[in-house]
Amino acid sequence: SLVVPIQVAGIVSSSNEARPAFKTGGVIARVLVGEGDFVREGQLLATLNPTEIKAQVQQASEAVDKAQRDLQRAQNLYADSVATLEQVQNAKTGLTVAQQGLQIARFNQSYSEIRSPISGKVVKQLMNEGEVVGPGTPVFYILSNARQDWVVKTGLADRDWARLNPGDAAVVTLDAYPGQSFPAKVSRLAIVGNPQNGTFDAEFSLVGNPPRLAAGLVANVVITPPASSPQLTIPIDALVEAKGNKAYVFVVDGEYARRTVVTIASLYEGKAAIASGLSAEQQVVTLGAPYLEDGNRITINQ
Repeated sequence: SLVVPIQVAGIVSSSNEARPAFKTGGVIARVLVGEGDFVREGQLLATLNPTEIKAQVQQASEAVDKAQRDLQRAQNLYADSVATLEQVQNAKTGLTVAQQGLQIARFNQSYSEIRSPISGKVVKQLMNEGEVVGPGTPVFYILSNARQDWVVKTGLADRDWARLNPGDAAVVTLDAYPGQSFPAKVSRLAIVGNPQNGTFDAEFSLVGNPPRLAAGLVANVVITPPASSPQLTIPIDALVEAKGNKAYVFVVDGEYARRTVVTIASLYEGKAAIASGLSAEQQVVTLGAPYLEDGNRITINQ
């Protein structure tokens, strides 16, 4: 069983983070916290200038009043056989649409402020008072200040992602603490690839009581996946003319050396795991293999 460790670099972060934003766009009127401040869940962080949103609510309210008058007028005319049933129905529809518009305006008014969704520390303030902000644009970057929620975030190649499972053990080293290592485990494996770099995001949660940490610290992670089923291995010295995952070896066929193509699964510590092309009963030439040609006569010295 050839177990090849996975080594990746990552960044220390918090498993619980938030980037709160306004639901509607507008001009930021007040910013009540800044970088480095600690905030609690539900705390007011920033507000928009209410002039525009108040005007929208008033406009929607006036539209409802007008729709109600139009409906009343249509019903009176219909009673006098002046208006048609269709005109009454259209007036009812107009009132319903106006009421829904007022509901939307009031809902947006209630979200013209930002409250912190988590308790933590404001790591970054992305917008300032007086700036115009669009809907959904983050204004703050907040990291949770809860203990034991530090994680290392990294990206894995697809072949490494397939070898891991949540809960697999890992060892983390930090450039900030040379000579020390910290136990960790796989806490999350993404099921969708990252379109920006083609890797699969993974998180490793630190186990125990790590030292004082900060978001952005550089980390190195070594994971040893569980042993797989036994694989056929040969010395790397037996490989000739390797290209990618294909290589040639010389197999002993009686008194002759036969040039055979093999598929390499992995390389580790002087061994090559062979995916296909050889059987366990065959012998391969190591010493002198680069000087052979297919069909050369050979002698095995015991």
